[in-house]
Amino acid sequence: MTTKRDIGLAIQTLRKRAGVKTQKALGKKLRPKPLSKESICRIETGSGNYGIDALFRIAEALDCDVSDFFQAGGKDSKLIIFEGSIKELKEKLSGE
Repeated sequence: MTTKRDIGLAIQTLRKRAGVKTQKALGKKLRPKPLSKESICRIETGSGNYGIDALFRIAEALDCDVSDFFQAGGKDSKLIIFEGSIKELKEKLSGE
């Protein structure tokens, strides 16, 4: 099952991938009605409530599909966000 936190992490990852550096910048891109930085923060952390229309507006602003916010897989699947080199990731995963 995908949680609000999972969706928020996916949005955050897609935002960064799209080159939208800040939550405030993403909020301003939403049309027809922008969202505040605080609202985007709550969405990305999974602590806020939002409607499906907000997800569609975010997807449009990030040039992706709403389905990209939902991870496929079973209940044990996890979304991992890692910033660093492949070598650092391998070291982290191997416990070195």
